[in-house]
Amino acid sequence: MNGLKTEAPQYNSNKPILSAANINHQQNSLDDVVTINTLQAEYPHLFTKQQLSWLLKTRHKNGLDQLGAILKISRKLYIKKSIFIDWFLEQKANNS
Repeated sequence: MNGLKTEAPQYNSNKPILSAANINHQQNSLDDVVTINTLQAEYPHLFTKQQLSWLLKTRHKNGLDQLGAILKISRKLYIKKSIFIDWFLEQKANNS
């Protein structure tokens, strides 16, 4: 043959599986993408800039990365607001 690989791409099992509960997140809208500053300005009673920065910095540990709530483009982080808010509302206090 011509030496080119013709294998089909492998399925990445690390990606979250879509369900009926989160199918609305498939609607790609730039209105849903915000920066830390924008989200903090919209909800100053809930978040400080430092809190949001920490949540994004620890996104691999807290689950935001796996949910697809954070976009990293050219070393800048963006938040998919609808996914982030769903994640936030699902958090529970730790009794320890």
